[in-house]
Amino acid sequence: MCEFDPRCEGSDGLVDNALAQISAGRWAVTGVYGDELNPAFAYTTGLTEFSRPELVIYGLDPAQACGILNRAAQRLIDDPYLFDAPRLTGIVRPPYALTSLPTMDTTEFTVTRLLYGPDFRAVQLIWPDSAGRFPWEYGYAYSRDAQPLMGIPHPDAA
Repeated sequence: MCEFDPRCEGSDGLVDNALAQISAGRWAVTGVYGDELNPAFAYTTGLTEFSRPELVIYGLDPAQACGILNRAAQRLIDDPYLFDAPRLTGIVRPPYALTSLPTMDTTEFTVTRLLYGPDFRAVQLIWPDSAGRFPWEYGYAYSRDAQPLMGIPHPDAA
């Protein structure tokens, strides 16, 4: 987590930032730098206040992931049925589209769990390779470790 990265001030600053964002009617995004064993990821804290699921994305630089999560969060607040569509367009640069996956494992949402406890809804945003394939599709260009799945893809997701 961030407290192990010299670029960060530790988890207290992350919690304080999340509380300030939530108090202002927004949400916070926490980026976690990857290492040789674990991919980078980022997640939201505060969408629960809007009766929406929190969001997470794996395998991208935290700065890039932050922009994606902020765009997706705003879309989700505006459209509570956003995840009913099989593909999420307009969040990343065309021709690419994301898809989503209900998240079963939220243990890495450290800040969110500190504020809401372990019982909150979360959705993982999944990004495609350059050919538009997702991790569960044949020929996906990256290893499974690049973008671990925190839930089970729907059989019709391909």
